[in-house]
Amino acid sequence: MIELKNISKTFQTPRGTKSVLSDFSLTVNDGTFLGISGESGAGKSTLLSIITGLQKPSSGKVLIDGTDIFSLSDKELSAFRNENIGFVSQEQSFLENLTVLENVALPALLSHKQNLSKSEIFLRAKKLLSDFGIAELSEQYPNVLSGGENQRVLIARALMNDPKIIAADEATDAVSEKQTKEITSIFKALSSQGKTVIFVSHDKAALENCDEIFMQVSKVRLDF
Repeated sequence: MIELKNISKTFQTPRGTKSVLSDFSLTVNDGTFLGISGESGAGKSTLLSIITGLQKPSSGKVLIDGTDIFSLSDKELSAFRNENIGFVSQEQSFLENLTVLENVALPALLSHKQNLSKSEIFLRAKKLLSDFGIAELSEQYPNVLSGGENQRVLIARALMNDPKIIAADEATDAVSEKQTKEITSIFKALSSQGKTVIFVSHDKAALENCDEIFMQVSKVRLDF
């Protein structure tokens, strides 16, 4: 379970202090496919980054299965994210000098808690690529991937450590309508398996498969 308790977030801008979230609370139960909607610049990605511990709120708490994530040290929080949260972004965010297979395996190779040998890690990475119908891309490099292939590889990498939470930030922004439906169907299936999926998008059609949709509305645009 994810619990946001009395979260506030302010930014310093050339025009003064701007508030994005004020005394905001939210509970997300396990296995929920939650959509976060809103206009560009409304603070959707800021909210997601706070939920996942990438950005600290000005005040308030974020609890994941009872753990106050911002009470952890930077090292502890980094390890917590790697074990419990898988990220799918709108950008490629791969290491270009590694193959697709190596990029997918990377979260487990960096983890200190995975009780898997190196060969077992790569077998799991291969299975994930196979599950998403892209096993033939294993030895390719990221620069040759199409938009849809890119997102499937990102999802495979996000699942490498079998996290409880998948955080997807505008994950369908650069793909076709058909690919959007395929990707959101994958997210829906993952939530049906008990994973919590938090999906940020400004595209209403992309959010149709969500169990719940939260509309993030901010009076302050963050694209300054």
